[in-house]
Amino acid sequence: MKIAVISDSHDNKDNILKAVSIINKRNVEALIHCGDFVSPFVKNWFNELNSPIKKNFYGVFGNNDGDKLFLTQNLGQICKFAENGHELILELEDKRIFASHMPKQQTIEALANSGSFDIILSGHTHSLSNKKLNNGRLVVNPGELCGYLTGKATFAIINTEKMESEIIEL
Repeated sequence: MKIAVISDSHDNKDNILKAVSIINKRNVEALIHCGDFVSPFVKNWFNELNSPIKKNFYGVFGNNDGDKLFLTQNLGQICKFAENGHELILELEDKRIFASHMPKQQTIEALANSGSFDIILSGHTHSLSNKKLNNGRLVVNPGELCGYLTGKATFAIINTEKMESEIIEL
């Protein structure tokens, strides 16, 4: 299974649409957004996702997602938000996945070493991190889709069969 991972899109319409186009072309089957969508109207751009991906579109809130109620009502029509909004735990293709916008580094390390999760995803820092640990676990921060802080707009596509993560730069 191919899973796209986005974080920190911060209302960047052009980059969201570019990423959605690539995701659609690459036969991705699921999308996880690690927070900081920002405005509820981003639904208009994520609405361009192919129908099968919309059925497997998951997200968590970030620290810049101000109107969580309207985000849930609007974007929530196509995106399944984590129950508590901040920590997503799910299983896709027999892979246990944890996603959160801004977990502490100690939390990420503990989760990776616990054996409870195969894939640990985060955002917030706008810093790209793509690690495959000795125990086979993936720890990925896809960087920032917006490209505002680093000048690089990036996201990831994870292949769960190979347990590899490819970083895509727009």
